[in-house]
Amino acid sequence: MYPRRILHVRVLPALFAFIFSLIAFVFSLLAGTSKEWAVRHNYDPLYTPKNWTEANVIYTLYRSPFIICSASSHVSNSSDPQSITTYDVSCQNFKPFGFNRTSCEEEVATQDDSAVNLGDSRLCQQIHLAGNFGIASTVFISLGFILTSIATIATFTILLRFPRTAEPQGAGSRKHGRRRPEQDDEILEAATEHRSSTAPQDSHEDHHGRKRSTLVPHLNLALLTFLSIGVITALIAQFYAVEGLIQSAYNNADFSTSQGTSAAEIQISGIHGPWFQGKGLSVYATCAWGFAAAAGAVAAKAWRLPEWNTAI
Repeated sequence: MYPRRILHVRVLPALFAFIFSLIAFVFSLLAGTSKEWAVRHNYDPLYTPKNWTEANVIYTLYRSPFIICSASSHVSNSSDPQSITTYDVSCQNFKPFGFNRTSCEEEVATQDDSAVNLGDSRLCQQIHLAGNFGIASTVFISLGFILTSIATIATFTILLRFPRTAEPQGAGSRKHGRRRPEQDDEILEAATEHRSSTAPQDSHEDHHGRKRSTLVPHLNLALLTFLSIGVITALIAQFYAVEGLIQSAYNNADFSTSQGTSAAEIQISGIHGPWFQGKGLSVYATCAWGFAAAAGAVAAKAWRLPEWNTAI
């Protein structure tokens, strides 16, 4: 068996970096494909705003930078005064770019003032920025996950190829008693030397004269760069999504000034509540950049970074 200290120093940091990057990758995909960035409940028209609760929600609409959900009503028997009205919610997917193909277009593009994707230039700019930065975040987090996986596989491969005979004499034998920490250090140095000898075409000597690979440090630098860009773009995407899908969303301003105490408010605000954040925006996106940041922090400790020659 390998010394437990080797497992702690080499394996666990690499394993945690891989797990965090995997979680970030999964949540970034969920955030990009989720329709629940913005949510709006619609209520029974028999109830006044004072009685709007979860119990009398008749349907819920969702919206994201690429998906818009709308509802259509159906009356069971229009001649019957006690007829029941049902609502069908359907969602439409839009492309991230293209004239009159995105989830927010001005009327000059839609040529229809009742289109579901109608918006003004301010609203459309915010929604488009949220979608574009969201795509960029998913791409860079995915690249960071791929490089983290490669670095983790390389770490396990090196440890598996490290011969057990490289232990100092008597270090692994039980008859010599408990191993000292100094002997574990010698084993770590032997593992490093063995790893370097397997890849002499891509190595350099450190100040102790040992050959060390230069591939892993540059790989670590690349994955840290990708994860950092993924975190930054995810935060920017969240900011513009809140602005476009929540703050600037049509009819939300009416609720901010509404008293909600009379039926007359329904004529202004409608029989629906305001748009608010869904789990796609508040949970998936946050977990994506949060675990990406955690993966980068652990990776910075798990693997070396290139040694730069400073000018001064």
